Amino acid sequence: MRKILLVLAAIILLSSLAQLFFAGYFHFQNTIEAQREAGVYHVLNGQYVLRYAALLAVIVAAIAKAGSRSIWLAAGIFLLTWVQLFIFIIGGMLTGSSEDFITPSGSWVASIHPVTGLLIIFMSYWLFNRARAAALNPQPLPPKAAASDASASSTTA
Repeated sequence: MRKILLVLAAIILLSSLAQLFFAGYFHFQNTIEAQREAGVYHVLNGQYVLRYAALLAVIVAAIAKAGSRSIWLAAGIFLLTWVQLFIFIIGGMLTGSSEDFITPSGSWVASIHPVTGLLIIFMSYWLFNRARAAALNPQPLPPKAAASDASASSTTA
């Protein structure tokens, strides 16, 4: 199960990094129609691939007993994908912005979107590192054995 978690964490990390590419691809299109077409990749990857891979990672991390931090990292990524969506929905409702008419206050609210996106990327990286460590060391030492092993290695050095 820990190897499955590692694969899911890799998918989450790659998907979160791909979001940067898709956002740039969307942003640098020449026409509004081309922007809308390019934006589909960003939306589909973020709302489906990233979100549901994170949800699966929560379940697999719990089954694999990968630790509460790994579970919370995956859950945090899952929840932040919802925050990314609600930034536009609630922000648009509160500021009167829409896809066709963006108010200055709507721009300020939408500016939170890339910041939380960066947080998702960092959390994805941390989750990948934790999943890799769990996959490489399938049986962690008990707390007493780990403490005595660390003290023995420091006295021999």
